[in-house]
Amino acid sequence: MFKKLLSKLGVGSAKVNLILQQPHVRLGEKIEGEFIIEGGTVEQHIRKLDVELHLIVRHNGQEYRRAVAVIPVAPSFTVHAGERKVWPFSYIVPLHLPITRYSVDYIFVTRLDIADGVDAMDKDAVRILPPAPLEKLFAALDKLDFREKADSGKITTYGQEFAFFPVGEFRGIIQEVECFVFFEEQGLRLRLEVDVLSGSYGYGEIELKRDIFFTYDEMNEEEAVMQKLRLLLQEMVQQPRVHPSVHSSPFYPQAAPYSSHSARHSHGMMGAIGGFAAGMLAGMVAEELLDDVIDNAFDLDDGVEDIVDDWLDGDDDGGDWL
Repeated sequence: MFKKLLSKLGVGSAKVNLILQQPHVRLGEKIEGEFIIEGGTVEQHIRKLDVELHLIVRHNGQEYRRAVAVIPVAPSFTVHAGERKVWPFSYIVPLHLPITRYSVDYIFVTRLDIADGVDAMDKDAVRILPPAPLEKLFAALDKLDFREKADSGKITTYGQEFAFFPVGEFRGIIQEVECFVFFEEQGLRLRLEVDVLSGSYGYGEIELKRDIFFTYDEMNEEEAVMQKLRLLLQEMVQQPRVHPSVHSSPFYPQAAPYSSHSARHSHGMMGAIGGFAAGMLAGMVAEELLDDVIDNAFDLDDGVEDIVDDWLDGDDDGGDWL
């Protein structure tokens, strides 16, 4: 009787532990592991076992966290005193979540819902890596002597934005390259915004905007990708000196809609990196707030936490569970 009372308070209660095969997974791929449930000092009824994938975003010293997927594992069951249960875990990460960067992290939160007791929980950090074609693109930029900025990977209403600065041949000419990445059926589209330094055109800094497309076959040739990027950047900074307003028109990337059908064919990628989360923001924020959110998705005015909550309120299915 005393043991049952203690178990209701969480003393001598059942425990759960998610053990991942590896602490990282590529976007759109499968992560695997197993759950280990250890019975406590008394028999206990478990209402359910599930896992939430939490997205953590940091900005200006503040942290915002929301579940982007709820993964059911097991319905109602009983765990006896001292019993050990093991369940396999397998989860396909949604294709359009933001990838892990300085300001973006993820954790799996496992919850063992214990009837008439304190729920048992376990937390496991997981890094979501770029899909292989995007990683090759980053490698090509690195070979061109562009380094990723500390604030690269921030989330906007259009998806995840990556930012680079030159340390080689474009140093003193280009201040910064920002880009959105879109996966299409036949390849990868890069939408660039290049900030050219003052003096290159004889007047103040100018923003140049351009699309560049790489087929998936091209992405297998890192040298070819690097040279194609170099030629485009050289063309952009050497083009005729026209008035900067010609190049400074609004830049509104549009992502192809996500399709669970397309996720199983071709390269299985359609849409913007980070578009799954960012699309929630664009769809939920009140119209009168949208302009401010576009300028800064995490503008720390009063109520910003509500904005972020709305941004992340959406379809929790997120991906496929096996």
